[in-house]
Amino acid sequence: MHMQRDYEGIRLPKLLGLVVAGATLLAGMVVLPATQASADDLGFAAADDFVAGDLNTTKVPKLTVTKYLSLDNGSAPTGSANDAVQLNSNHDLTPAQGVVFKVMEVVPKAGNSLADIDANSDQTYDVKSGSTVFAGVTNGQGVIDTWYAANSDGSLNIDKTTGKFTGTPVNFPAGANHYYILSEDRDHSPAFSDDNPNKLDKANYKTATNSFFGLPYATNGTDQNKTRGYIYHLHLYPKNVSKQSFAKTVQSVKGSDGIAKTQMTATAGDTVTYVLSQKIYNEPDHKTQDGKLDVSELSTTGSTDIKFADRMSSSLQGKDGTIKAVIRDSSGTELQKLELNTDYTVNLTTKENPSSLNDSSKKMFADAPSKNVTYWVFNFFTASGVSKVQNIKNNSVMQLEVTYDALVTGEGDSTGTGGVVNDAASDFSDNKDSTGNKAPMPSHTNVTNAAVAFGSVQSKNQNPQYGALPDTEYRLVENADSIDKYLGSDGKFYGSNDEVPSGVQIYKATANDKGLVVFAGLPIFGTGPGKATNKTVQSTSWMLVETKTPDGWRNPGIPFGTITFGDVGLTEEQIVQKYGRDATLQPDYTKLNFGKFEAPASGVPGDIQMKFNNQLISRYLAHYKTTDGDSPLALPLTGGRGILLLLAVGALIMGGALYARNRRNNTARA
Repeated sequence: MHMQRDYEGIRLPKLLGLVVAGATLLAGMVVLPATQASADDLGFAAADDFVAGDLNTTKVPKLTVTKYLSLDNGSAPTGSANDAVQLNSNHDLTPAQGVVFKVMEVVPKAGNSLADIDANSDQTYDVKSGSTVFAGVTNGQGVIDTWYAANSDGSLNIDKTTGKFTGTPVNFPAGANHYYILSEDRDHSPAFSDDNPNKLDKANYKTATNSFFGLPYATNGTDQNKTRGYIYHLHLYPKNVSKQSFAKTVQSVKGSDGIAKTQMTATAGDTVTYVLSQKIYNEPDHKTQDGKLDVSELSTTGSTDIKFADRMSSSLQGKDGTIKAVIRDSSGTELQKLELNTDYTVNLTTKENPSSLNDSSKKMFADAPSKNVTYWVFNFFTASGVSKVQNIKNNSVMQLEVTYDALVTGEGDSTGTGGVVNDAASDFSDNKDSTGNKAPMPSHTNVTNAAVAFGSVQSKNQNPQYGALPDTEYRLVENADSIDKYLGSDGKFYGSNDEVPSGVQIYKATANDKGLVVFAGLPIFGTGPGKATNKTVQSTSWMLVETKTPDGWRNPGIPFGTITFGDVGLTEEQIVQKYGRDATLQPDYTKLNFGKFEAPASGVPGDIQMKFNNQLISRYLAHYKTTDGDSPLALPLTGGRGILLLLAVGALIMGGALYARNRRNNTARA
């Protein structure tokens, strides 16, 4: 029999009490972290590196500048990467490559304060003694995120070949009281250099406005408490605002799968979305013949006030069911939709260069070197469209915006202006000045694509020497053993009896009137789904074959090789950063060997020499007439004197053989 002791009855309750007491004591010793608002909660992007509270004097700040070409100034900046979201709503923006910016650390003039500094007046500040003058040049995305020190005399160490800085990058100093002025340096910018075959015209763009800021950048959050802190990675978006009132831009590129690409690279089978933008003003004190179309100047009878013309080379095929037109305000907000045939009209079938609006004797474009082009013409407004525009209030500057899609074909660039290219022009009723009508405003677009360009010419002994040979047709093949299987946009090769998958384009290129042959939108990147950061430039070794030759001319009959692109292994994203969103990638032409069919570029007369993408080409393929005796092909001549000589020689040989045989037979019988 068990006898319970007094202390046994209280053992369990006492133990539990000790546990509770210990837990309470432990809880009192542990301090839980206070919940802190994230950068996103305060209105900042993670890339801003915003930190609430006092300045961290040891934290090294950063500056990223992204440069755009635009029709308008846009909205007020905040210094956050979130400003890019607002910018992306403006469809007329184009990143600008090769623009140099300088950043000078400044102090106020003696007797003045920081509040007296005007970024656009050097009379209000001095460059801080002993400070570094920072400089950078925008990459293909329009971005500067690496900075270099300018030389003491203000000159810059830029490689003229690559357009990039040489030397060691430098950092901005940490700590308080560092204030800077950011300014555009056009004189040292490759984008505006006369050596650049595709340079920006200084006359068409205003210099970006200077900026004054502290780094790190003190600011407040957008939360209810207006939390104060510092942006340690400042993002600025200066713009070159166009002095013209018309622009054409690329809004997006979608793959053959319909998914939008993250980079503006195009391959045959892709779809490009284009935007045409025209400024319309609504000003109380407008003037006539000032080159600015005001709503009060629109015709109420429905006569055309704005005429857009869009010229697509053979590398593009417009999709007429995708056309949309709207009126937007200067920030990109849609104000009014416009209905086709109700508010405006179009002509999508003409093959002729359209006449300008104000002078029917003038054309919207210089004549194209090919009939294989398509013109789309947009006429604004009808009476209904005018009424809709004039009913929009409280907007001094608006934009008429037209968007449409175009398929990238495998037919090559018949205009020879950059590959997957598109040219547009605008003429409007007030496109005038005191001297009379002005020429239509042009705009040119391209997307990054791989192209091959060479000349198709006559042989040296023709008249004219090395004259153009239009209408020759070419294909790309894998090697000399498969010259009847042609390259497709999926990177594979297809013969006449092969089934071509849906969405795949087969490449061909035809010499235009000048003899220029251009393959465009070639599949040098990895095919199939994937991000631009994953698809890389592939190693290529294609060969070239001539598949159609004009009557009276001899087809070379052999494949030529090889077509090999550089930058193997670089991703689409890296290619765009290196060359820009409108670059034309071309192969190593030293490896394209025409052998005995080569017409040396140095021997081609100046008036026959051809340009692609504003640069002289280096390769010409010479052709011979079917009656020429100097062709590299060792084929006997047919017809005329040549055949008679061959027949005579043949008869002598046969006669001799018969005579010898008869003598042997006679000798044997004897």
